[in-house]
Amino acid sequence: MRWCYPNGTPIPTGDELVAQKDAQLSQEQTRTKQALLLGIELGLKLKFGDRGLAILGEISAITDVSLLQAIVSGLSTANSLEEIQQIYRL
Repeated sequence: MRWCYPNGTPIPTGDELVAQKDAQLSQEQTRTKQALLLGIELGLKLKFGDRGLAILGEISAITDVSLLQAIVSGLSTANSLEEIQQIYRL
């Protein structure tokens, strides 16, 4: 037996609300990761040319959004690809 709204639609349980919120957060993180990867790709290409894109595969495997943000921040001051790699190879 479940509680329902007056129109007959079941009221979501706490577990269902948590699952919905988790799904929304996951979608936001996916969009954020995609945006960061696009920024990293552009930064690598502009700063290091085609050589910079050689490490994009490694970076694309990173799932930690905070680490990707650190890479974006590091692109402006890095003088070599090795300096970028040091950010995520700690």
